[in-house]
Amino acid sequence: MLLCSNMYTIETCPCCQSKEVHARWAIIAPFLAHYAVGRPPFLCKLLECSNCSFRFFDSRLAPDEVDRLYSGYRGERYFAERHRWEFWYSRKVNDGIGSDPEEIAARVAGLERLFLPHVNHATVKTVLDYGGDRGQFIPNSLGTNKFVFELSDAVPVHGVTRIGSEQELNRMKFDFIMASGVLEHCSEPASVLEQLRSCQNPGSLLCIEVPYERYGIGFAGKGRLYRSYLNTLLHFPAALVAVDFYSAAARIRLGHIPPLGFVKCHEHLNFFNKNSMNALLHRTGFEVVDSRIECIAKYPARVETLHILARLR
Repeated sequence: MLLCSNMYTIETCPCCQSKEVHARWAIIAPFLAHYAVGRPPFLCKLLECSNCSFRFFDSRLAPDEVDRLYSGYRGERYFAERHRWEFWYSRKVNDGIGSDPEEIAARVAGLERLFLPHVNHATVKTVLDYGGDRGQFIPNSLGTNKFVFELSDAVPVHGVTRIGSEQELNRMKFDFIMASGVLEHCSEPASVLEQLRSCQNPGSLLCIEVPYERYGIGFAGKGRLYRSYLNTLLHFPAALVAVDFYSAAARIRLGHIPPLGFVKCHEHLNFFNKNSMNALLHRTGFEVVDSRIECIAKYPARVETLHILARLR
């Protein structure tokens, strides 16, 4: 593949716009580098905002790289390239994400626990699931006209209409908008929320779901020696893959990056907590109505999700 990297870097917090950040060295995932960026993996930084504690990678995907990553998302080419660099990423995992009935039921139930006390069903006619795959996470009881806006070519579930372009989306208004598993992927999350704000009817609600990933990063270094170590790994692909597996296993099972492990910039560019999400929503003209952190799985590792319900200020 020809080198065609357009990734750009940021130094200001996307949530509160503070420039006071702490940095640790990280690596662009081999899969992401080869598949979306079109070059070998390279170093980047994981930044943490001193003001709102938002964690984010300084390297961001340009629009053409987003298109390459999410067109045919989790299809045959995607799986083959990811499995090539991450042998632990199995066919079962690839095909099960967003398709497991138990996962779908658990996530829908979590969303309903958040918004049901605040929703007048009589006023909710149109529902949008922004970046919602097939629309399978829209509760059956919510709305009469259901839509999904999705970059991939996923076929919507029965009763959901796909919106195929941003031009079409920008011409529509909705009574309830969902953004589940979206903002953690976005290079410019504020721009996404500004677009969704323009799609809302008066009084409509915005329901956000993002992973709550706050693993320990104490062993991820800041200095020259650790940077040299990571640069050495980049020259030995087999060693890089081995340390990647070691790092991922410790992060998933133990909740922290291990000694001599590394933080990897993959599909998730952003790591929210309540403070940072509140700051982002306030910046883009919203106010928080309700929020909660839900545990959606305990085995083989604890998985938590941050749910936020917001409305226009």
